[in-house]
Amino acid sequence: MAIWLTLFSFQLWAAPSTSEPLKVCVGDGSPWPPYTYWQGETRQQKADTLTGFATDLVLSALESNDITYQLVLMPWARVQHELARESGRCDLTWDASYKPERAQYSRLTAPLYSISLGYLYIGDPTTSAQPTLPISGSVCGVNGYNYAGFGDNPKPRFEANTLQQALRMLEAGRCRFLASEIEPVLGGIRLGLYQFSRDLAYISLPNPKAFHAQISRYAPQANDLVVLINNYLVSAAQRGEIEKLRQHYFQIGSL
Repeated sequence: MAIWLTLFSFQLWAAPSTSEPLKVCVGDGSPWPPYTYWQGETRQQKADTLTGFATDLVLSALESNDITYQLVLMPWARVQHELARESGRCDLTWDASYKPERAQYSRLTAPLYSISLGYLYIGDPTTSAQPTLPISGSVCGVNGYNYAGFGDNPKPRFEANTLQQALRMLEAGRCRFLASEIEPVLGGIRLGLYQFSRDLAYISLPNPKAFHAQISRYAPQANDLVVLINNYLVSAAQRGEIEKLRQHYFQIGSL
């Protein structure tokens, strides 16, 4: 059962025909440091410790515009399901990448950040004897992740339900490579959010992948919300606030 937390009740923005807060959903299956992460196992613990670069950006955009919102934690695939429903439990999320099917039921803001795609594998990251693209060997991944950015490069043949499960598959030799965004995996291991006992190296793809805030087309004032968040990103960059967040969170994650 999802935990609902009411945060920051203001009055300048509200749904046109209702006093209900904006329903802000967070995919709680796999931490995504330094962008969105938490400590603990229960949804209450995760909600209480929710933090990260993207988390601060989106919630600050709402708070600075006096928007009342509630946080809802649920699996990422469920978040997408609820965003796509006219009477769904989600109005907004973040850490979302573009997919054509998502564009049919939601709107994306300007990018919050971009990160590297690639393949992680067991090996010494300092050695010169590294595999190169195109790779050969079995590839694992995570169910529900967007692998469109891998293009013609190999995509996962084996998919786990969470990133930690996919890392266990890699560590156990059930696949040779893990197709993933690089920084959240390395940052999560460094922060102790993911467990992996072997040396881990990676091959990066040349084009970074952009991530956005995602707003359901059925959300109240959906288009206005996109404009509001985009305007906040511009003004926060001009004030130096985004650079301060980068220095804080990327230093924590040693990225």
